[in-house]
Amino acid sequence: MQHINRSVQYGIAFITQLRKNMAPFLKPSHLLLFVFFLSSPESILATTREGEALVKWKNSLAPSSFLDSWSLTHLDNLCNWTGITCNSAGSVSKINLFEKQLNGMLSEFGFTSFPNLSNLTLTYNFFSGPIPPAIENLTQLRYLDLSYNYLDGPIPFQVSHLQSLLILNLSQNALQAPNWSHFSPMPFLRILNLSYNPLASKFPNFISNSHSLTHLSLNFNEFTGDLVRESIFANLHNLEVLSLLGNFFEGPFPPDIFKLSKLKHLHLSGNKFSGSIPNDIRLLCGLENLFLSNNSFEGPLPPNIFKLSKLKQLVLWSNNFSGSISNDIGLLSELETLNLQFNFFEGPLPPHIFRLSKLTGLELGDNRNLFEGSNIPIGLGLLTNLRYLDLHSSNLSGYIPSDIGNLKLLVLLSLGSNQLTGPLSKIVYNLTNLIFLDVSNNSLSGNIQSDLWKYNHHPTLEYIDFSGNHFTGELPTTICNVMSLSVLDLSNNELSGALPNCFGNLADGLLYINLANNQFRGTIPTTFSRSCQLTYLNMDNNEFEGLLHPSLANCKHLRILDIGNNKIGGTFPSWLYVLGELEVLVLRSNKLYGTISGRSIEDPFPKLRIVDLSNNQFTGHLPIQYFKNMKSTDNLYRYQNSTKVFSFHYEASVSLTVKGTEYEVKNILHIYTAIDLSCNKFQGEIPDVIGELKWLALLNLSHNSLTGPIPSLLRNMKGLQSLDLSSNQLTGAIPPQITALTFLEVLNLSGNHLSGEIPQKGQFSTFNNDSYIGNSALCGSPLTKTCANTASPPQEVGNVDEDDAGDELTWEAILMGYGCGLICGLSSAYIVLKLGKPWWFMRYLEVLQQKLMKRYA
Repeated sequence: MQHINRSVQYGIAFITQLRKNMAPFLKPSHLLLFVFFLSSPESILATTREGEALVKWKNSLAPSSFLDSWSLTHLDNLCNWTGITCNSAGSVSKINLFEKQLNGMLSEFGFTSFPNLSNLTLTYNFFSGPIPPAIENLTQLRYLDLSYNYLDGPIPFQVSHLQSLLILNLSQNALQAPNWSHFSPMPFLRILNLSYNPLASKFPNFISNSHSLTHLSLNFNEFTGDLVRESIFANLHNLEVLSLLGNFFEGPFPPDIFKLSKLKHLHLSGNKFSGSIPNDIRLLCGLENLFLSNNSFEGPLPPNIFKLSKLKQLVLWSNNFSGSISNDIGLLSELETLNLQFNFFEGPLPPHIFRLSKLTGLELGDNRNLFEGSNIPIGLGLLTNLRYLDLHSSNLSGYIPSDIGNLKLLVLLSLGSNQLTGPLSKIVYNLTNLIFLDVSNNSLSGNIQSDLWKYNHHPTLEYIDFSGNHFTGELPTTICNVMSLSVLDLSNNELSGALPNCFGNLADGLLYINLANNQFRGTIPTTFSRSCQLTYLNMDNNEFEGLLHPSLANCKHLRILDIGNNKIGGTFPSWLYVLGELEVLVLRSNKLYGTISGRSIEDPFPKLRIVDLSNNQFTGHLPIQYFKNMKSTDNLYRYQNSTKVFSFHYEASVSLTVKGTEYEVKNILHIYTAIDLSCNKFQGEIPDVIGELKWLALLNLSHNSLTGPIPSLLRNMKGLQSLDLSSNQLTGAIPPQITALTFLEVLNLSGNHLSGEIPQKGQFSTFNNDSYIGNSALCGSPLTKTCANTASPPQEVGNVDEDDAGDELTWEAILMGYGCGLICGLSSAYIVLKLGKPWWFMRYLEVLQQKLMKRYA
């Protein structure tokens, strides 16, 4: 730096002497040139200072090739550095490092070194740490975008000292709410975006006096409070966009919003607003988008809502709206999206709705009184611009009308959970732009016609759900033509025959295949290639036979494999060990036999958490050592589409045996792990390695030929909730150490040769007679047989939650003695029981969930 300053001094002296000597010969037009020479040294000095500040900041960041041009050896080329823009004087005016994968902090940024910086954009990077208060030194800043990073800590009030700011975007970070009272109003600010941060506070008061705001977005934070206070929006007369989605605001519709005469977009979805929508909504005459979903609004729609002639999107789903829909809805001639799902609207559907020729999205699902058991309205065929049609759970009946075929632009058709009958209309096959097709849980019948699978006839089709109908016949070979599929659910039908030989090739694109509960026969496909993308494969309860083919080992991404209740034979497929992502393995009720051993794998099944091999013919010792890595996971098994045209997900499921009946269970509660090896021919003692299964919630080893004592190391299984060792040949006393299992809800030791006194500590004082019957040498409560030379020990009363008081059926009574199959204990409120919801089972799940929340808290 010293040599640069010396050079500047020499330059100034030289130019000064030159001007003095040459003055008699200079023309007036040359004066501007001398002015440039006189100012140039100071400009060079400023540029040097800015370049050095940038390099210093660069050196504090993780190395990145994007900033290779930032170098002290290229100071003369500063304005061409990556992301740098200069003004006419050569000073840095913009720093734009959008999506450059930079990782570091802002603490080393030279906020005092950029007097002319007007634009700072660091979006889509990996910056972390706080926003330094020194940011207030960027006094000329007009555009500040730090969104999509990992910044944390409170937002510094010094940000509000940037009085020239027009745009401030701090969204998609981990910033915390400061004391907003320290913030100054920002009179020139037009766009403020604080969305997607954990900001927890009342509505920021400085916003109310930032009267130039046109766009305000506070989405997905933790803001709370009632917005009825008039001062909040009174001065925001220029506001065009108000978006408060996904917070905890409450109270009635804020009447002060009606003063925002320029408002075009109002998004209040995902809060706790309640009450009716005032008729004064007509005052928002320029409104184009109105989103009020996922609140507690109620009552009929105000008549004046249909006078908002510029309205393009009206989204009111998931509220408590009721009453009929007025024919005046036909006045909304500009309407493109109408979403009234999950409400209590009553029918009939007004015919004037079919005049809305610009509609691209019509979503009326889960309004069971809107159609009153009638057919799908014929007039839908007039809405030829529709791209999304969702009428699920609407109590519809009858055939799918032929005029649906007029909707050539449809990308989503959802008719699931109705009472539709007849064949799957050929009209559906003409909808060649479909991405999402759901007709599940109806009474549709007939063959799945081959027209749907014509080559390149549905090039965009990703999601098909035909489950829960009465479809019959075989799958056509043309199904293999639809290579765009990601989700295929044909479960719970009456489909039969062998799968086409090419079916395994579909797995190169498919993520989810569910063929459960049909009558498929033959062998499971042998053509799974190395390009297999499957994460979920469910073929439960069919008539598949033969061996599991090793080509399935090519599906390296498999997380759930359920081939239970078939006729699969052979020994345990040891190649399954290569499936390192596998979390759920169900092979129950097949014809598998032999020992489970052989292949020596250092870390078998590293992610497995549910395994059910029950009701086979396995022999030899228990293969517990292969499952010792079992632990819980946070995964919920959802497929999110990749098209980004619209959002949908698919929830994986496995079947669950409860009281001899199988139910389909979605969203398995992720804190559970389970091993069911019951109803086999395992012999020998229960190995001590079982004590390493610390995360296990359910263990069923019943109906085998196990001998020896119950290992005292069971005490290490602190999370165990269900233990079934019944119908074996176990001997010895019940080890008192396992009374330390404080989560144990289910115990079945019946049908063995156990002896001695039953422990009475902890949960053991709550188990009844059924837990111990069939052990002639056992004594003590709750059995009637007293122990020799001792008085019957008093029955200890365990700590019973208040929530259990008055329950007529206990968890033990419900499940004791059910024998083989995966027993309950794998799910909670996430359970969806497609075949019915027995009250006792649902009540148990509620109680169990409450207990778990209390204990884990």
